[in-house]
Amino acid sequence: MSVNCLSPSMGRWSQLRDHGTSHFCIVDADRNAVSMTTTVNYPFGAGILSPSTGIVLNNEMGDFSIPSEISPDKLPPAPANFIKSYKRPLSSMTPVIVTKDNQLAGVIGGSGGMNIIPAVTQVFLNHFILGMEPLAAVQNPRVYHKLIPNMVLYENWTVIDGDHIELTDERKLFLEERGHQLEAKAGGAIVQFVVQNLQNPIKIGRKIGKDIK
Repeated sequence: MSVNCLSPSMGRWSQLRDHGTSHFCIVDADRNAVSMTTTVNYPFGAGILSPSTGIVLNNEMGDFSIPSEISPDKLPPAPANFIKSYKRPLSSMTPVIVTKDNQLAGVIGGSGGMNIIPAVTQVFLNHFILGMEPLAAVQNPRVYHKLIPNMVLYENWTVIDGDHIELTDERKLFLEERGHQLEAKAGGAIVQFVVQNLQNPIKIGRKIGKDIK
């Protein structure tokens, strides 16, 4: 018989749930910027551990389409993405560095598979076009559409800090009136966003439907 116990004096740990893809945005004092997405592509990548480095090798080859197989994301094989010499497979990685008039304006990127592209795009539009504050631009509930199936997925979930994120009823009605089928999604892409104060302020987007003065 074995007994597992944890006394109050012993060390404790809390591991965040990791789904394999990570992104980080960095801006230094000289406005040098990095937007980097990294992944092993699905659990344990290629299932191969380098004996010299101990690093799990990625499985980016899995992003190619194979004529006889449906992808892990349940998409039909696309001829443009078939394996061929000197080709790169399709990827949803969307690291972005935004500049305006030769000034750094922001750095964006995310993790979350095929949800990365629509999530990063929505955060970009929220801030640079609609004029939302950076935090609000990231926290604003998002929608996702993979084309197949023909369904709009909307965020309805509680994040790790306890906040609940859900698309408003007004926006749901807006989409339904245009013929979209909606389905709640308990999760979504995670987006990182760094906004740089511009040395020479410029006009960016609009706020609450009005131009920023």
